Amino acid sequence: MDGTNTLSFESKLQQLLDRVDNGIDKSEGSIIYDALAPIAMQLWIEESKFRSILEQAFAVTAEGRFLDLIAKDYGLERTPAAAAMVELAFTGIVNAVIPDGTSVGIENSDISFATIGDAVIGSGGRTTVMARCKQAGAIGNVNADTIRLLFDPVKDIWTVNNSRPASGGLNQEPDEALRGRILYQKRNPEHGGTESDYKRWALSVTGVTYAEALNCNRGLGTVDVVVGADADIERVCGEVRRLIELKKPLGVDVIVKPVIPELMTVKAKVVGLSESAAKNAVYGYLRTVDIGGTIYLSKIVAALITAGAADAVILLPKENLQLPIDRSLQAEVIIV
Repeated sequence: MDGTNTLSFESKLQQLLDRVDNGIDKSEGSIIYDALAPIAMQLWIEESKFRSILEQAFAVTAEGRFLDLIAKDYGLERTPAAAAMVELAFTGIVNAVIPDGTSVGIENSDISFATIGDAVIGSGGRTTVMARCKQAGAIGNVNADTIRLLFDPVKDIWTVNNSRPASGGLNQEPDEALRGRILYQKRNPEHGGTESDYKRWALSVTGVTYAEALNCNRGLGTVDVVVGADADIERVCGEVRRLIELKKPLGVDVIVKPVIPELMTVKAKVVGLSESAAKNAVYGYLRTVDIGGTIYLSKIVAALITAGAADAVILLPKENLQLPIDRSLQAEVIIV
């Protein structure tokens, strides 16, 4: 039922009044008007409910659990939330041990991280160890130089810090992303092994956020499927590989590989902004660059100015950078 054709409460009431003999007083406040008004209101409410229920039957309008049910019809599932990861640098006395699961956090925040595996302070009085956010979701993608608190005091350990932002924190797949995967399945039926088929098969795997098929990339009869995922990429690639092996035409040599990190150094001269604030501003922009996207120097400068810099000059790279369709950005930011 198209919402544009749905009558308003007033229109429904008028329809009911039009069925009453004109010889009877139908003006507002009359007996017949007051008797029909609640009926018109209830009819309007029930129709609105029916329209809402009907919209949940279609992928383009369904939401929440109803969209999940439609996804199941196509063998899809909503990608669950994932926890952010971060590299932490600890300082302390040489040979001091940082136990697995050591809790660290951020001042004036409930966000906390736990180290993964034991670590030992090296000869330079420093060591690094990976940590996972205790709260799943994008909330764990904290800025650089923010994790400074040791919640679990460890003997002979002095400081902790993260020189780079935490990454990989992923909220539960939103409706629009799941809807996009469903509609891609609906609108791209299988054709026996075309490029769109390989992309279709890859996107049907829970956790895949990006997929591209490169036909004949290694010669005739070969297909390279590039897969992106916000978490657990090796497991996701494995599932894509198993699915494609079941569906691909005989004789086709298929490789499934993760998106390749494109290493890049961003070096900027900034006036009027602290180093940590400038780094976070640049990283904030770079996180918006998608796989195969373009890094614009002007947008880096704009991000710094917006963050409060009086002036900014990008020293590296020298020009805008277009990422290939199988590359994601992994940048190091240097502020001078």
